[in-house]
Amino acid sequence: MQKSVDLNRELATKWAELVTSMSGTVREQADKVTEIVRDQTNAVSDRAVKQAEKAEDIANEQANLAAEAKKEQEKAVKAAERAAVKQAKEQAREPYENLTKAELADILAERELPKSGTVEELIERLVSADSE
Repeated sequence: MQKSVDLNRELATKWAELVTSMSGTVREQADKVTEIVRDQTNAVSDRAVKQAEKAEDIANEQANLAAEAKKEQEKAVKAAERAAVKQAKEQAREPYENLTKAELADILAERELPKSGTVEELIERLVSADSE
């Protein structure tokens, strides 16, 4: 009987050692899995951050391009306005371009405007009067 108890005790001790060593192995594997999952989570997180940074860079670049396009459009509008004003001024001057100073002075006298000055000044005075 003692032999049987000793044998059972020895068997129980070996089972306990086996379970303990298995627990250690399982714990090691769980630690390895935890480390792998942590590494993968960090990698995914890093990728997400990089993609977000790329998206932000692209958005900033597009905003800059839009701002530049707007500036170019404003420049083109201003240039067109200047060209239209210049053309209108040239058309307003056209009827007076081939007149002599005396003819310009007569027209100014009819309108009761000053008759003194250069031909250019007389033409400008008439154009100004026409536009009023």
